[in-house]
Amino acid sequence: MATSMEIVPSGELQKQFGRYSDEAMIRPVGVSRNGRVRFVMVPVDEYERLRRRERIAGRVEDLDDETLEAIRGVEPSRGAQDAEKRLNAAAAG
Repeated sequence: MATSMEIVPSGELQKQFGRYSDEAMIRPVGVSRNGRVRFVMVPVDEYERLRRRERIAGRVEDLDDETLEAIRGVEPSRGAQDAEKRLNAAAAG
């Protein structure tokens, strides 16, 4: 999906909804009221993609104790251990 966003006043959207809903399938359409963009129209698949991304990103503080313990219990791979050794050696000089 293209990233440039067309901005349309809400009254214009009401008059030409079909046109702008078709346009929103190609690129985001921002809908303004009193000169400020209030919301953006995007295709459903783009909205769902953004929602999935939102779920992927999270803060450690939001994890429950069981999940944190499971993460802490995972052994790093051999490659990760080797990389850590190299980083520590480089930092030591």
